[in-house]
This record gives sequence, C-alpha cells and structure tokens, in this order.
Amino acid sequence: MPLIILGLLVTAGIVIYALVRNRQREEVDTRTVRERYPHVFETIDQKIDQMKKGASYTVIDDDEEEVDDNAKYRDEDGHTLHFPDDAEVEKRKRNIH
Repeated sequence: MPLIILGLLVTAGIVIYALVRNRQREEVDTRTVRERYPHVFETIDQKIDQMKKGASYTVIDDDEEEVDDNAKYRDEDGHTLHFPDDAEVEKRKRNIH
C-alpha cells in the first residue's frame, strides 16, 4: 500500500513538472545572445581592437642555436636514455624510497 501511494506521488510530480516545462517553453526568448546582451559584446569588440593595435611580433631566425632542455636525458648519439633494468638497485644506490 505505501508503495502505491509513493508511486502516485511520483507520477503526479512528473505530470506537474511536464506542465510547468510546457508553459515555460511558450515564454522562451528567441533573440540571439548578441541581441540580448549588446553591451557585453561591445566591450569585447573594443578589447579585441585594442589588442590588434598594440600587437607586436618578433621574428626568430632559424640560424640561432636553440637550447635543448632534454639534452641531459640523451646519450652522445642523441638516443634517449631508458630507465635502468634493475630499478631497485638504483633506488638503493641513490637512497630513494
């Protein structure tokens, strides 16, 4: 008996929710976001124009030697150094736990 009452309450709640959603659908604003909030887009457009005016670019020559941050992980031939096979011995050697 309590399950039947609970089921009826849930069913009534779903019907009421559907009716409320149906009424809200009739009142939906069909304007675009740009039409609804023009003041926001005006300030964004102004900021974009300011950024375009103040933009400066630097050209990097390919001849300049770049610093290789990963050089310490490579051997003399340029191959990547791999993790040691016996990691436990290495951890004990370096006192890493």
